[in-house]
Amino acid sequence: MKFIHSSDLQIGKVFGYFEPEVASALQDARQAVVRTLGEAAVKSGATTVLISGDVYEKQQMSQQTLARAIENMRAFKSVQWHLMPGNHDHFRENGLWDRIVRMQLPSNVTVHTQAGAVQIADEGGAPVFVLPAPLRFTSSADDLTAYMDKEATPEGAIRIGMAHGSIQGFGSEGEASNYVAPSRADSAGLSYLAMGDWHRQMRVNDRCWYSGTPEADQFKLPPNPVSSRCNGGSALLVEVNGSNALPVVSPIPTGRYQWHRVEKVLTEDAQVDLLESELRALDSDLSKIVVDLRVTGAVSLAGRKKFEEQILQSVGAALRGLRFDEAGLVLNPTDQDLDEIDHAGFVRVAADRLKAMAAVMPDQGQAPLAALALKRLYIEHLRQGTRS
Repeated sequence: MKFIHSSDLQIGKVFGYFEPEVASALQDARQAVVRTLGEAAVKSGATTVLISGDVYEKQQMSQQTLARAIENMRAFKSVQWHLMPGNHDHFRENGLWDRIVRMQLPSNVTVHTQAGAVQIADEGGAPVFVLPAPLRFTSSADDLTAYMDKEATPEGAIRIGMAHGSIQGFGSEGEASNYVAPSRADSAGLSYLAMGDWHRQMRVNDRCWYSGTPEADQFKLPPNPVSSRCNGGSALLVEVNGSNALPVVSPIPTGRYQWHRVEKVLTEDAQVDLLESELRALDSDLSKIVVDLRVTGAVSLAGRKKFEEQILQSVGAALRGLRFDEAGLVLNPTDQDLDEIDHAGFVRVAADRLKAMAAVMPDQGQAPLAALALKRLYIEHLRQGTRS
């Protein structure tokens, strides 16, 4: 049996730290990834898609948001979709999942809100059962997969578990303290345990994997990163050829956008050019790239202008989204920069006096304060120039 394992679509997520146009595009990508998963299933010959929790971002979703995802699933008539509540969209009476069920779900979509083995297919005479562990609360103190150890299925059946939480002993990368025993697949006789909650794709053991989110949504790098690319943007194609056979697991790309976190220290103006080259090298199509740029260091007036023009305006316009933290980037005006401040008038006089005070020996106390005031004056001058 071939199936697609995914989780943490978090449809309806709001990206408030981006401007509305960018936030809207990122929200749309989370809905569109449903079709991407369906297309991946058809292309690979998979008959089923398992989504192990957090299909939606929260309980309070509009009816249109709920229905659009289900309609996208309906469009793939040859694919069976199996959905399970996670911590963001946990099951509660008269909640999100009850609303979905009342929509008269299409025949190829099944919602699993109760624990227990459910037959979902038959592979050459071997029945295939899914054993879901849906969340009824945001957080549970119990291992909700424990029931799987004693859950009966016919001899020779292929048993596939679905869970949402943190594998005990592997740390916690998710948001809820829903711990699952790392040996659950073995103790419960599972051919595969499809985990959700961690947005990073990860192999726990041969029979237990986190699929990761199919569309990146946060600027979080994996441990020991080898690049600036953040977690997310793929799913897993899983093939199980018998109840005792080890599953064959293959990552498949699904993300419309790549998220990157770039941190740089600028100590001279020429490094702005290098930063621009690095950002442009992220992809041949920068409209697919979202960047969290964190820059520290010091630049002159010319360097700051270059940064504004080449990075924030030019590259920033090409990127799908740019979040910029400039708190650590300070201005270090040169003498030439200071000479460009109002050649006449009180601003010029103030700059000359502060410059003279800043040159006084540090033990006279006024030099540090004068230097700070000079830089503030310089920053305001730069801002006024930018506005004009």
